[in-house]
Amino acid sequence: MAKDNIKPKIIKYLAYYGRLATLTFIRALGTYIFIVPNGFAPGGISGLASIIYNAVLPFNPQIANTWLNAGITVFYMNIPLLIIAYFKLNKVFVLNTSLCVALYAFFMWILGVAKVPVFQSSDMESGFMLVAALAGGVMIGISMGIMLLSNMSMGGTDIVGKVMYEKNPVVNAQWFIFLLDIIVVMLSGVLGFIGGRNVDANTLFVRVMSPIFYSFIALYVSTKVADVIGIGLESSVVFNIVTEKHKEIADAIVSRLRRGATLVRAEGVYTNAPREILICVVRRRQLVTLKRLIKEIDPKAFLYIIDAREVNGFGFKSF
Repeated sequence: MAKDNIKPKIIKYLAYYGRLATLTFIRALGTYIFIVPNGFAPGGISGLASIIYNAVLPFNPQIANTWLNAGITVFYMNIPLLIIAYFKLNKVFVLNTSLCVALYAFFMWILGVAKVPVFQSSDMESGFMLVAALAGGVMIGISMGIMLLSNMSMGGTDIVGKVMYEKNPVVNAQWFIFLLDIIVVMLSGVLGFIGGRNVDANTLFVRVMSPIFYSFIALYVSTKVADVIGIGLESSVVFNIVTEKHKEIADAIVSRLRRGATLVRAEGVYTNAPREILICVVRRRQLVTLKRLIKEIDPKAFLYIIDAREVNGFGFKSF
């Protein structure tokens, strides 16, 4: 019996850490092929590593491709943060994050040794730069989104945010992380000055602003893709319906929309009269249908609709 219980756990752990390695590889591949070669810095420690690599590369390619390889730099810079996280945060999260960081550095190094082709454009105004920013952002976003769902992280600002939240849950750590990402994105403009001494002012301005704009695009795309993975493609809305014909509307919701509803007994403050509030969550594509249904049954109903950021349970996605 004991062996029977151990085997599913081993399979579960192998699947989990296999997923961890796969997601880390996807992020490393996107960064290696699209982000670093074009001098993008879409926030966080990986963005700083990209800036350092591209700043050193024109002057000393050997050091840039060895000791200051973008993956190795991410590893160096995460060490003090991982030490802090060990004493402040959940040990499983720290272990997973440490593995992600180590694997990321390893994959970046392997990709460099194997001389995997990169998607690089020599022209800042080329459409290839936009494609690189979008593709890199999507790959990073996919990896980041699934990692967050699986209690994994690439460290960096994620650790900073979690430590801040543990110390003071009232603090909005996301805004602080967003500010750090913006600073890193703006720093990418420094790369435009390298090799730009003998150019006119307009050309220099383009060289400085291009990496900033493309980095913003990559950051935005990666964040949106991660949000879609975390929340889901299907957005939902909540209907709050104050009506005297709550039974008729509820029956129509069940029979015509195949949705459920919750009836809440309340009291009007102005009239002091008893009221019934019908609460119903539907997919956004069903919004117009339900509004039309309410209008047909009770044109005098009081209705307000709010967005549901995430819905779990019967009829929607499971936890």
